[in-house]
Amino acid sequence: MWSKTLAFLVLSSLAWAGSGQLTPSDVLGGVLDVVRADWNNDGVLDRAVLWQPQPASDLANLFVFLSTKTGEPRVVAAAGVAWSQFGGHEAWLEADPHGFSVLSGGSAGGLKWQEGLAVAFDEAGPRVVGYSYHSYETDKGGKTFVCTADYVARKGSRNGATFAIAGGPPLLADWAYERIPVPCRAH
Repeated sequence: MWSKTLAFLVLSSLAWAGSGQLTPSDVLGGVLDVVRADWNNDGVLDRAVLWQPQPASDLANLFVFLSTKTGEPRVVAAAGVAWSQFGGHEAWLEADPHGFSVLSGGSAGGLKWQEGLAVAFDEAGPRVVGYSYHSYETDKGGKTFVCTADYVARKGSRNGATFAIAGGPPLLADWAYERIPVPCRAH
């Protein structure tokens, strides 16, 4: 854990000094997860770091470090991309062929849930291309709620009923709770 935290602090000092948007108020938090891949196809590994800004913080922030020709990484930051800890579960990252997913989940009482963002890359940088939420209520006869959003196809599904999504995939830096389609928020 210390090696992950130290590596993140060293690599993110550029982001903290230059981004102006997302600045952790202290360094008491820690790295929840890291994934690496060559997302901008330049032969150098890029990195996504899921960061809990403070030990008691409910939300995790995401920093993506993309390699550049100058050697200084291009840093993309997004605040509050996942629940950092809930019901004893920490948020995590999973790599896939086109990018990665930011996942969180947990349980409280009879409710078990998982939420995820799918991130892919294009010439503009990282974009949120998908959102999903699934819950299962054990104390209400196994009631389930499933909602997915495909920002590329501009459509979603809530418990099997489809709906349209306005606009295309938002840039990761512009991600906010309000970008989750209303049908996926109202459950």
